Amino acid sequence: MKTRSLILICLVSAALSGCSTTDDYVDTVNQIQSDVIKASSNVGTNVNASPSDIIASIEDAESEAMSAVKELNEVDVPSDAAEGHDQLVAGFEDLTKLLASVREKVESQNGGAAFAELRSEGPQIDKRIDAAIDQINSDLGLD
Repeated sequence: MKTRSLILICLVSAALSGCSTTDDYVDTVNQIQSDVIKASSNVGTNVNASPSDIIASIEDAESEAMSAVKELNEVDVPSDAAEGHDQLVAGFEDLTKLLASVREKVESQNGGAAFAELRSEGPQIDKRIDAAIDQINSDLGLD
């Protein structure tokens, strides 16, 4: 009897640990997106910030965007959300590249061009990320 109970407990534990739900996926993606938004919202908000403070805020946002890509590549994606998920990853990869470019321009004393690039390309990337989230929600029947 003890052996059967132990086997049943092991099977149930294995099944539970190996399965992720749509809710888990959505919660994970929401947390990743929230972390990136929080870090990115600090970029360029203080007009009196020193160049080193501006660079630090860009580096924080860049690091968070890189982490988002890594975490999104590791998450268990429901098959229905695969297309939107790939678009989401691409959006955060684009954001990482944009932030790296902006940081490099600020470091080279070309802050004006850096923030012009951020103002120009940032909203386009945001729209692609929002479209990917909308696609995921639609594919999962959450809209």
